[in-house]
Amino acid sequence: MDRRKFITLSSLATAHVASAKTGVTKWLPGFTNVPDISTLKKMFSFPGQAFQPGCYWWWFNGLMDEEGITRDLEEFKAKGMGEVLMINSAGGLGGATVPQGALFLSPEWRELYRFALQEASRLGIRFGVNMSSGWCMGGPWVPPQHACRWFLQSKLTVTGPHTFSGKLPLPGNRDGYDNLVNAPGWKEYIDLPLEQVDYRDTAIIAIPTTANNNPLRTDKRSTLFIAKTNRKDASNFIKANDVMGPVSTPWETMPGDQPIPVDKVIDLTGRLTADGQLNWEVPAGEWTIIRTGHRMTGSKVMIAQPEASGLSVDWLSHTGVDLQFENLGKVLLQEAGEYAGKTLQYFCDDSFEDGFPNWTENLIPQFKKYRGYDPAPYLPVLNGFIIGSVEISDRFLNDYRKTVADCLADEHYKYFADLCHRNGLQVQNEAAGPSRSGTMCMDALKNLGRSDMPQGEFWLGGKHDEEGGLDEKLGYGVVRLEQGQNKVTKMVAAAAHIYGKKTASAESFTSFRHWYDYPGNMKQAADRAFCEGINRFLFHTSTATRPKDGKPGFEYGAGTHFNPNVTWWNQAGPFLDYISRCQYLLQQGLFVADILYYNGDITPNIVLPKHVDPAAGKGYDYDVCNEEVLLTRVSVKNGKLVLPDGMSYHILVLRDNTNMPVPVLQKIKELVLAGAVVVGPKPEKDSGLKDYPHCDARVQELAAAIWGKCDGNTIKQQATGKGKIYWNVPLREVLKEKRVGPDFICDNDNAFIDFIHRNIGDTDIYFIANRNKQEAKGNGRFRIKGRQPEIWDATTGKSIPVNAYTQADGYTSIPLEFAPFQSWFIVFKKGVVQKTVVKSTSSNFLSYTPVQELTGAWTVHFDPAWGAPASIGFPALEDWTKRPEPAIKYYSGKAAYVKHFDAGSIQPGISYFLETGVVHNIAEIKLNGKALGVLWTAPWRIDVTGLLQPTGNVLEIVVVNCWPNRLIGDAALPAEKRLTRTNIAFKPDAPLMPSGLLGPVVITKGQ
Repeated sequence: MDRRKFITLSSLATAHVASAKTGVTKWLPGFTNVPDISTLKKMFSFPGQAFQPGCYWWWFNGLMDEEGITRDLEEFKAKGMGEVLMINSAGGLGGATVPQGALFLSPEWRELYRFALQEASRLGIRFGVNMSSGWCMGGPWVPPQHACRWFLQSKLTVTGPHTFSGKLPLPGNRDGYDNLVNAPGWKEYIDLPLEQVDYRDTAIIAIPTTANNNPLRTDKRSTLFIAKTNRKDASNFIKANDVMGPVSTPWETMPGDQPIPVDKVIDLTGRLTADGQLNWEVPAGEWTIIRTGHRMTGSKVMIAQPEASGLSVDWLSHTGVDLQFENLGKVLLQEAGEYAGKTLQYFCDDSFEDGFPNWTENLIPQFKKYRGYDPAPYLPVLNGFIIGSVEISDRFLNDYRKTVADCLADEHYKYFADLCHRNGLQVQNEAAGPSRSGTMCMDALKNLGRSDMPQGEFWLGGKHDEEGGLDEKLGYGVVRLEQGQNKVTKMVAAAAHIYGKKTASAESFTSFRHWYDYPGNMKQAADRAFCEGINRFLFHTSTATRPKDGKPGFEYGAGTHFNPNVTWWNQAGPFLDYISRCQYLLQQGLFVADILYYNGDITPNIVLPKHVDPAAGKGYDYDVCNEEVLLTRVSVKNGKLVLPDGMSYHILVLRDNTNMPVPVLQKIKELVLAGAVVVGPKPEKDSGLKDYPHCDARVQELAAAIWGKCDGNTIKQQATGKGKIYWNVPLREVLKEKRVGPDFICDNDNAFIDFIHRNIGDTDIYFIANRNKQEAKGNGRFRIKGRQPEIWDATTGKSIPVNAYTQADGYTSIPLEFAPFQSWFIVFKKGVVQKTVVKSTSSNFLSYTPVQELTGAWTVHFDPAWGAPASIGFPALEDWTKRPEPAIKYYSGKAAYVKHFDAGSIQPGISYFLETGVVHNIAEIKLNGKALGVLWTAPWRIDVTGLLQPTGNVLEIVVVNCWPNRLIGDAALPAEKRLTRTNIAFKPDAPLMPSGLLGPVVITKGQ
């Protein structure tokens, strides 16, 4: 993809204050108190509760008791999870039903809720609550008039002059909504009579009848019509460019078009009576009367508990938020009592998955407020008529869609945030999808910018841990990635950066892979998200459990199960520590980016997944901004584009489009005169109708002043004021002229080493990750000079000195090595720089030479409570599923491998390590009575220096696999003979997961 297409399609430190009373940390905005290197290193080793990940804590059907609440929260605390987001819903999705517990908001439920807050306060765990049962916002308290809505239209042709007195025809109940595919529950409500969907009128407009009637809806231009009029429906699988492409493609003028002059449009709204009667003296000629109204879509809250089920709110009016807050928010606050604003820190509005509402009762006054003119004369365009001209009609639709997006951002997300803030809470929103209908008309960045904690999500693909399992050919539904990247996480990170938010959050590790995942195969997804800019994880999901319900217990139909019932829970701490350390460093200071892309003013406005812009090449990172941020937050300082919170960029890249609102172009002029470098084509006209046609003349006047003689052909750059304009110049050339080289490059073209860079005062931190399941080596070139590098390992919390590196031409080159999916932080600190010459044989890492393989028999101890023998001899290491004993073949849980061995070849003064080889799926090591820790990811190696004895060594390796094998074995048994208890069904002939210690187990020496 070239730069022009990219532009067209793209759409600090610690700020925590602890409450002395509860020990709970509270987020505050801003980037202050920049830590020095010693503080960073100390906190990196033990970040503490403030930087621990959280989880979605699902209460299904209120099936929870005090014992389960205490057990869950104490276990979360013990393993390193510092936050819960409580969500209440029915069932478990996908047929995974859950028995009935406490009814939502019943006295029993309220008592459990208060108890949960009490326990969270005792343990210092942050607490958030989702603002509905299920999702999205709504409930039984939402009446039809305040539910989300669609516009409808009907037509009637009359001839004058004569007096018309009669009732106008009502619109069809699905006018223009004939291609629904993903509006939630649409089959239940789409064809209901209008009296059951709360039809209401908005405007009555009369226009002269033309021969070709409504061509935009009926001729070849109709292929764009449903998108431009905001009726397009699609699943969340749709790509951003397929959402934005149709609305940004101009309609062409065709022979035979008969535009209706705006001054010939007659507004008859005031003549319509409440019962639909119109009285009008029809002028001479034939006239078409267009009745525009709206109906509730009928969409309901998804998987809500029956007692909390109901219509979804009107997303474009704050009235819906008021209803939700009055009927649920206030209850949650009142029941929280002293914990409100302390332990209970935020309300959440979970992922927008409510189809594509496109109207609201007050749309006309909202349109006037946002766009500055009366839309009524142009409403026939929504039915395919040409008002003024094809271009004018297209501009009106652009203004209409922008108004819908503004209402969603301000009337819903901003208003909700304001209510939360007035009640001492913060707000978290998954406000920009991926939406259930991926075409929802939104300014995604603006929505996210209204949140204290903007949030997105990322999934584990259905075959993500298999060879070729992330191949794009398998389809998005399988891989859950677009060109190897998460769908919305870069967008969320960009929103956090441009709106000055400390965290970029994600619903993390969502999947339909029940119990097939574990820390070792989740790491690649975690590192991908970190490199995209996510720095706050909420595990999806941790179902609330009652110990008496058995294991693995009742679960959600979607989500990677992550709670005390998973087999490897006792070994989960190091993985959570890894997440915490990464989150700590990635929340410090400021993201480093070179390019700021302007995503334009079209709506829907969505940001593409992270990718390399071919016009710039590898090694540059970027942010994406919208119209609001460009107008209100961007300025210039020392030749760089800067934001109030400290973010800065070398260049601003415009969309490859000749339409631009006058205020945006005025801001571009201001920035260039102040010293900004801007890359993009010369605008020719405004994109909206305000002050038309004078707005176009103003655009041309401003563009001439900024671009001057630059035409993008013979003249491709123009100095204006202190800044410069480029047009049709590759970004790499612009950056080279500014002496801005790639920020990070690995010289091994066969490796995929991803990165993200943050600056913390006089310290620079790079997170670099091997994205492939194979070892990799190469020189990493970092755009840093005069600083001493160190390698910090987030799996251990320790640092590794960098003794071999060179510095030249503004870069530091470091020889790097990676195990499969391994990651490092490279920290550049202020200090004395060593003058080291790197030779071809130099390395910053030990090389490992085998000393002794532990072959032969092992004694393996299983847990007999799960059907296996208490102790058995394995002549050699082998996969449990290959054993003849069904009790071992189908075993799930932990098994302790014990080996007695001599190590007569050890020598003093040498570092020794134990390598486990292949482990399914996690291992805990003890040697000669000393616990050495948990191995959960490559390189599956642990330091045993000083512990080995010439004779009589005792090695214990506790290996834990996952639940599927036992569940598959139980599926073939009668219910009374099963050892497991769950609502998730497995097939008895499903493939078994490889399990156990496969080795080879080897002692190596490091040199």
